[in-house]
Amino acid sequence: MELSEFTRVADRPTRKGKFLRALTVVLLLVQCLLLPSADAVTLGDSLGFPQGRVARRLLQQTLSQCLSSSGARLVFPGDSSYASARGHVFNHRFLYNPAVFVFATTTAHVQRAVQCAVQLNVGIAPRSGGHSYEDYSLGGRDGVIVVDLEGLNSVSYDSNTKLASVGGGTRLGPLKLALWKAGKVTIPSGTCPSVGVGGHVLGGGWGFVSRKWGLMADSIVSIELVTATATIVTVSSSQNSDLFFALRGAGANSFGIVTKFTFKTYDVSKTVTSFEYHYTKAQQAQTLRAYERWGASASVDVSASLYHDPSGGNFFWGLYLGSKSNLRTVLKTFFDNAPSTTTSTTELETDYITTVLVNAGFKQTDPIDTLNLQNYNYESRTFKSKSIFSKAQWSDQNIQAYIDALGRGPTSNTYMIFDLFGGSGSFINTIPAASTGFVHRDSLFSIQMFTYWDGRPQDATTDINWITGIWNTVRPFSSAEAYQNYIDSDMPLSAYYASNLDSLKTVKRKWDPKNIFNFPKSIPLN
Repeated sequence: MELSEFTRVADRPTRKGKFLRALTVVLLLVQCLLLPSADAVTLGDSLGFPQGRVARRLLQQTLSQCLSSSGARLVFPGDSSYASARGHVFNHRFLYNPAVFVFATTTAHVQRAVQCAVQLNVGIAPRSGGHSYEDYSLGGRDGVIVVDLEGLNSVSYDSNTKLASVGGGTRLGPLKLALWKAGKVTIPSGTCPSVGVGGHVLGGGWGFVSRKWGLMADSIVSIELVTATATIVTVSSSQNSDLFFALRGAGANSFGIVTKFTFKTYDVSKTVTSFEYHYTKAQQAQTLRAYERWGASASVDVSASLYHDPSGGNFFWGLYLGSKSNLRTVLKTFFDNAPSTTTSTTELETDYITTVLVNAGFKQTDPIDTLNLQNYNYESRTFKSKSIFSKAQWSDQNIQAYIDALGRGPTSNTYMIFDLFGGSGSFINTIPAASTGFVHRDSLFSIQMFTYWDGRPQDATTDINWITGIWNTVRPFSSAEAYQNYIDSDMPLSAYYASNLDSLKTVKRKWDPKNIFNFPKSIPLN
C-alpha cells in the first residue's frame, strides 16, 4: 500500500493499528542496522521520521559503539569539527555527508573500521589527500565510513637498498622533501604538493620525471593492504601477485585500503633545468603542432606539458634532467616548429628540490621546508574535469577543430593540459599493458580538461556543457581511453581499464567477493 494509506490505517485507535505502528518502528530499527546508512536514512524519511533523524541517530550510536574500541579519533555529523573534516577535499561540487570520519594513525585503526563496515553493512572509503575529482574520497555517496589516512604519513629511506617506506596518507610535498633531505632521491609523481600518495599512485601517477623513470605506480616494490576481511597482507611481485597487478593503476578503493608503500627511488642529486615558454592566443595551434612533433621523439630526460585556455593562455613547460647549456638542443624540434618569439621565457638551472618547490606554486626563494605544508591553505574548487588519451599526432584539420572548440569556452577558470606520456623511449610505454592495472601504455599524451565555477553556481551548466562539447570534438581523432586519476562520472570503466578490465574483475571476485570496497567507478564483481 502507499504510505498515505498506511498512515491512515496505523493512526486509527485500534489494537490492530497500534500493533502495526509498533511493528513498523521495530522493522525500521532492524533495517537501520542492516542497510547501508544512506538507505537507512531514506527509509526513515519515507516513514515520516523528520529527515531520517531516528535512523541517523541509531546508526551513529551503533558506529560509535563499534569503532570506539579502536581508539581512533571519530567525527560524527553534529560534531563541531564535522564541517572542517568533510570539507578538507579538493572538489566542493558534491561534498557528500559521511556517517563518520575515522582518523587513523595505526593500521589497527584501519582494520577496525573495515570490521565495522562489514558488520554493520555500511560503505567505507579511504581518504589519503582528498583530491578525487568526483568526491569519491568521501565515498561518492552519503552515509559511508571515511577512513582518513593522513595520520599514516611516515617516510623513511634506506640508503643501502635505495628503497623508501611511505605511509598511505603521506602527501607529495612532504614526501619529496623528506627524500631529498634523506639522500637527494625522488619517486616519479605529480606536482601538486597536497595530493595524497594513496589515490595518486594507485591510479598511475604521472609527473615531470615520468618519461625517464615511469609512473609512480611503476616504482612500487611492495604494498601493505588491509583487505575486506580486515586482515593485513603484503603485496609484491612474489606475494599476492594478482593484487600487485591490480593495485598498480586500478587500486583506489576497489580491493582494500593501503596503509604503506615501499618504492624504488631515483638519484636527482645533479643539476636540473626547468623551463617555461609563453606564446600568444593566436599561436595556440602552432604550439600544439610543435609540441606533438617534438614529443614524438623527445629525449627521455625531458618530461613536459602544454597549457591552453580559451582566454589565450598558451605555454610549454617542463623539466630537463640536465644542464641549461644543453636545454635548447634537447628542445630543438619544438623550437624548429614553434613561433620564433615568446612573450616570456624562463630557463632555470638549479637543484631538483627547487623545481619541485616552483612547480608546486611556491616562489623560488621560499625555503624548501615550505613543502612540509605547515599552515598550508589547501586549495579547493567547484569543478568538472574530463580527460582523454591521444595515441598519435593530430592532423592540421583536427588541431583547428580543437582550437575552434577551445575558443568557444568560458574565458576564465577553464584550461587544457597536454601531458607528454609517450615519445620514443619513454619508460611509461616500455611496460606491457597487461602487466599492471594501468593499461595506457601506448599513448603520446593525455589531455586534462578542467573547468570550475567557484562562487558562480549559475555558470555550472554552461561550463559542463562546454567541457563535454570539447571532449566530443577531440574524441574522433583521439582514443576511447581516459586517465583514471582524472576520474569522471560520465565515463565507462572501459575507458580507464580497457583490455585489463576482465582481469581486474577476476581479482576483485577473489579478494572482495562481497564488494565491501565500492564507489560509483570501482571495479565491479561482474
